Amino acid sequence: MYNVNLEIAAFLLSSLCLIYIMGSKKKQFRLSNINGNNFTDQHFIFINMLVSVIISSATSVSSYYLEDIVSQDVIVLQYLLHALYFFFHNFLPICFAQYVMNVSGTWKGLKSAFYILFTMPFTLCELMVMTNNFTGFVFYLDNDLVYHRGSLITISYAFGLFYYVIGFASFFRHQKAMSKSDRQTLGFILGLSAVGVILQGIRSDFAVELFAESLTLGGIMMMLEERSGNVDALTGVLNRNALMDDCRKLIENHKEFSIIIVNLTDLDMFSKLFNGRNIDSLLIQVSDWLKSISTEQDLYIYRSYDFAIVCHQTSDLETEYITESILNRFSKDWKTGGASFHLEALVSVLNSSDDISSLDELMEVLASTYIKTGLGSRLVSKDEFFSNQRNRKIEQSLRDAIEKKQLRVWYQPIWSVEEEKTIAAEALIRIDSDAFRGVSPAEYISIAEQSGIIRDIGLFVFEDVCRFLKSISDKDFGLSYIEINLSVHQFLYDDIAKHFEAIRQQYDIPAEKLNLEITESASIGDAPIVSQTMKALRSLGYTFSLDDFGTGYSNLAQFIGGHYKNIKIDKSLLWESDHNEKNAYLLDGLIRVIRSLGCNVVQEGVETAEQLSRTKKAGGNLIQGYFFSKPLPEDKFIDYLVDSIESEKEESEK
Repeated sequence: MYNVNLEIAAFLLSSLCLIYIMGSKKKQFRLSNINGNNFTDQHFIFINMLVSVIISSATSVSSYYLEDIVSQDVIVLQYLLHALYFFFHNFLPICFAQYVMNVSGTWKGLKSAFYILFTMPFTLCELMVMTNNFTGFVFYLDNDLVYHRGSLITISYAFGLFYYVIGFASFFRHQKAMSKSDRQTLGFILGLSAVGVILQGIRSDFAVELFAESLTLGGIMMMLEERSGNVDALTGVLNRNALMDDCRKLIENHKEFSIIIVNLTDLDMFSKLFNGRNIDSLLIQVSDWLKSISTEQDLYIYRSYDFAIVCHQTSDLETEYITESILNRFSKDWKTGGASFHLEALVSVLNSSDDISSLDELMEVLASTYIKTGLGSRLVSKDEFFSNQRNRKIEQSLRDAIEKKQLRVWYQPIWSVEEEKTIAAEALIRIDSDAFRGVSPAEYISIAEQSGIIRDIGLFVFEDVCRFLKSISDKDFGLSYIEINLSVHQFLYDDIAKHFEAIRQQYDIPAEKLNLEITESASIGDAPIVSQTMKALRSLGYTFSLDDFGTGYSNLAQFIGGHYKNIKIDKSLLWESDHNEKNAYLLDGLIRVIRSLGCNVVQEGVETAEQLSRTKKAGGNLIQGYFFSKPLPEDKFIDYLVDSIESEKEESEK
């Protein structure tokens, strides 16, 4: 005897799942703003399967209890229940296959011919159901109103099996495209579904298929659909986790796609000026508008104020339309809470085939940050984008190097013309890491300044120089002082003089042994913090050098009133003098004027005997450059000092 208890259980379980979803506040379960793409969305397919199981089980149970009523009054209802059962039950196999293909990432980006062929068996089955009243191919009721299967019912089951096979094949073929948790969950669910189908085949009177399907859907809801981590709570769009999962599927399945990145560069500033409610409202407005020009499934918010739109059709026309629409909209104000906001958006377009070949590369792309340029909303070129990405990599490598203690201080000797020996050295930061091979110090120091890492680097260099001076304090190497570079950005942090003094006193190093270098451009300007900090450091016994003199800001009044111990003339002026007579006159004049005012001249970049002779002839008294030595690590620098002392002794003995 046919047993419908499990079908009743299937109806109740599926109904409870649907009730939970309809009452849930989770955004992935909402069916508002349904458009063409939402009908193929994973969450909509899941809801469709739930509804199909509910109607199929309800009609099956109802028709079972109506079989005992042999009456013309119920024949129409009985026929309708059987028809509805087959009509909705036919949805389950195709939705099952489509759902698995969504999770494995193989559904999107296929050619339209595939979708037509894919839906043809389903369409044929539904046509058989709708015309069954005339053909009896699916089922029929005899004169005693007893239900019988039609002559072509096996076709319906064969097509159902066809879709289940597609689902299983998609899972096994594209496992790498899924996250580990999705793979394990889907594998368990597929196994449960297969058990139901097998049991139904063994015992036709045991109505277990729909119950197994309801259990399968319950498992999907709890382990796949219920993951609130895939939806941003504020805007309701998919978040970074969803973007990573979806792009993993696209990359592993070798699908071509484009990503349009929209960085809102000034919302962070507005958030500090206005209350959070206004900013939240503004962010919701922006996300809602972005939904309107893309689709909810393709829009993601992957960082606080940054969005990504994934385009599965990589035509230039589509991306151009979206980017132009974004730039046009952001040229106008946004209004919330009675206030108007002019937001700036930087828009970048990247293609999977050219710019993103792995999930790691995508993560690096998303980690890129932009500094507000003041140029308004604009399209960022690929060269600029990847330059910014390179800077971001260097910044992260700097942080890693600090954490792993890979910073090193090297020393470049400074030679005295009068004493004819090395009397000082400049401390220079170097990084002992493969990540910095081919990266010049000028490049990573600039990035360190922009990111604020320069503070940690500056304190490290200062302390390591103090440690070095302490370690050689009992040896007579003839070093009067070590020069330490100071970035103007270091002045912007809290009480640098206090930190320097604490370190110096810890190592018991005289302040006159530490000469601080500040660039000419940094020393000029109205920032009171710079002049105040320099005054405080001088009062503690530190001296200063003015670095890079002659590179664009030069004026004599600057160093006359600056009380500098040394003026360091930039190497570019010396090198230009080799083939430019006017530069040679200018260099000679500068050196003579600076020396006449009582300051030392440190000529940087001396590499040849001719350059040394020119500098000495003009009156320069301190020399720094490759003619004497390149920057050296600490141990090599000590060897250099020892060799220099021995050479001096040999010369004096002659």
